Amino acid sequence: MTIHSRYIVLAAAIGGLALLPLWVTNPYYLSVLTLAALYAIFASSWDILSGYIGQLNFGHAVFFGAGAYATGFLGPHLPPVLVFLAGAVAAAGFAVLVGLPCLKLRGPYLSLTTLVFPLILERLAFTFRDVTGGEYGITVASPLSSRSLYFASLALLAFTLAVLLWVANSRVGRTFRAIGDDDQAAMAAGVNTTRFKLGAFVLGAALAGLGGVFYAYHLRHVGPEIFGLFTSFSIVIMGIVGGMGTILGPALGAYFLILLGESLREIETFRILIYSSVMIACVMIFPNGLWGFGTLLHRLASSLRPARGTQ
Repeated sequence: MTIHSRYIVLAAAIGGLALLPLWVTNPYYLSVLTLAALYAIFASSWDILSGYIGQLNFGHAVFFGAGAYATGFLGPHLPPVLVFLAGAVAAAGFAVLVGLPCLKLRGPYLSLTTLVFPLILERLAFTFRDVTGGEYGITVASPLSSRSLYFASLALLAFTLAVLLWVANSRVGRTFRAIGDDDQAAMAAGVNTTRFKLGAFVLGAALAGLGGVFYAYHLRHVGPEIFGLFTSFSIVIMGIVGGMGTILGPALGAYFLILLGESLREIETFRILIYSSVMIACVMIFPNGLWGFGTLLHRLASSLRPARGTQ
């Protein structure tokens, strides 16, 4: 699928989601859709490093956790615009601190190292309870209503995906791909692979930090559980199920898994079993992710159109 087709799909999807409140009036369902949009931001921002450069990051929770805690600390003292800026800067700062030592590693060593950082921050959040609120966290006052927050999260999702698609289709994005295909060959060609990896890390972190601000406003609370293993692994799973290295695929995977999980909430006894089975089936049936399956259907439909016209 060409980049122009992806922008068309993005515009159509965001437009359709923006119209949903005309039919979805239940605040609970609107809250679930807002949460899905936020996880779509997290998953797509994770994909620019893990999907394009191939550096599997298990610590992405650090970045939107940084944005969320920045909201808890600064929200009462700064206007929302500055809070969003502070969340992005805090996340980007953590990306530099984490990325400089980690991105020199490769393969499982990088993944395991990135996994450690959210666990450290989770423990620090419990330890310094006078600052972070400990296990109780920090209550956040949201400046937006739930309906306004839904539309704002869609706007941020559209912005995030548009920026990432633009970067992925640029010369920088092609360099990302070259590093992901063979970083040794890229280094031999004179590419400073560490700098490009760090750039992807910081970009994904800043966008995740913006999403973290919305996350705190949406839940009206931020606590140490945001740094938990479940959060980091959920993002990785969403990226794999949706389709790594596609930007739009992880966003699709986030919507699919969030809505699937909520639809199974009423059958709590078998919820985890059904959820896990569907997730495993998706990975086995669609090894390139849900987005890869959709792209295959698009190609098949395109190949059939001339044949129909000649009949």
